[in-house]
Amino acid sequence: MKNFTGALLVLLISTSGIFAQINFEKGSFTLENGQKTECYIKNEDWINNPSKFEYKLTQDGETKILRITNLKTVVINNAFKFEKHTVPFDDASRSIKQLTYERSPNFKDTALMLNVILEGKASLYSYTDGDKRAFYFKKGIGNIQPLIYKVYTNKNRSILYNKRYQQQLLTELPCTGITEKKIIRVDYNVGDLRSLFNDYNECKGESSVEFSKAKQGTFHLKAFVGAYNSSTNADINLTIFRRTLETNAQWAPTFGLELEYIFPFNRNKWSMFIAPNYTSYEGEGSFLDLMVVRRFAVEYSAIQVPIGFHHYMFLNDRSKLFLSGAILIDIPITQSSSGNFMIQEGLFKTSAGFSIGMGYSFDKYSIEARFLPAREIVEASSQTSVELQQFSVTIGYTIF
Repeated sequence: MKNFTGALLVLLISTSGIFAQINFEKGSFTLENGQKTECYIKNEDWINNPSKFEYKLTQDGETKILRITNLKTVVINNAFKFEKHTVPFDDASRSIKQLTYERSPNFKDTALMLNVILEGKASLYSYTDGDKRAFYFKKGIGNIQPLIYKVYTNKNRSILYNKRYQQQLLTELPCTGITEKKIIRVDYNVGDLRSLFNDYNECKGESSVEFSKAKQGTFHLKAFVGAYNSSTNADINLTIFRRTLETNAQWAPTFGLELEYIFPFNRNKWSMFIAPNYTSYEGEGSFLDLMVVRRFAVEYSAIQVPIGFHHYMFLNDRSKLFLSGAILIDIPITQSSSGNFMIQEGLFKTSAGFSIGMGYSFDKYSIEARFLPAREIVEASSQTSVELQQFSVTIGYTIF
């Protein structure tokens, strides 16, 4: 099984690179000299503002790299729009450990590829690079201005906030429905700011053109059945010497439910899940102890609770491969041993573990293989060690 673990890890890593495809979508880019090119751009649903783009002149054409040096705009129809502007930008980290005492941002004029959130009477832009985040706005044909926000500290290491952007919004976006009370509730995030700019544009009788539209994650509930292949490896401390004993591998049925949340970024390729399921094992083994055959049997059952992540690799609109990784805990139901060598019931205590897996999904149906490396099911302080190792194959159906 150790060889299987290594082989599975290699397969997971290599397969991820092969199938992690993202579609090229219809779009265009414009250079600083005004030259516009219609093309197909790789939509990576960026979390951070990109420094380069991949594109093709035709769907079957050669993939080329587009760097921002000479770029002015990049548009993916109905999805994204990026514009390069030289704007005031504070490059300071927002890591708690690196906060400064300065209340005001340390702005420097910087050429950035800004993400256009929406355009209208008032337009909203954003820039994200790791923990560095900034929003900008423009009214009509005016200049782009930063919405000022700064996290800083004092000598007591308290976390303080400069929310100058709220005063800016109150002054720059005058409208009957945009009151001071409403502005105070606007946090420095894309959701709140997008909503406010939409309200302002509507108030002025002009609808907004949205590029980076609001996204929401989705929940899925899956029922699954299958089987676990389990075995134990016991390190038994006898009076004179120690013995290592492997109990026979056995298959046993499993069933459970999986609740999954699909994150609304990176083209829905990442999710978090919790998948409580039933697992059981009955196995036995024997060894020779001073001319006496010792028999050891173990019975174990539990509700197993993996909590982890899926990474999807889309093959087409209906099918996908996925990788999984999870930490897991067991809620024991049965823990006992029998034979002429036994472990006291009070010594059973299952440690936390982890699992890695790989699966395939077609529409609402899925199949997954998952490996659970050895973990202790006996109290660590005892003189006997018993490790449980498992491998599972399950078939699932997505209820919603």
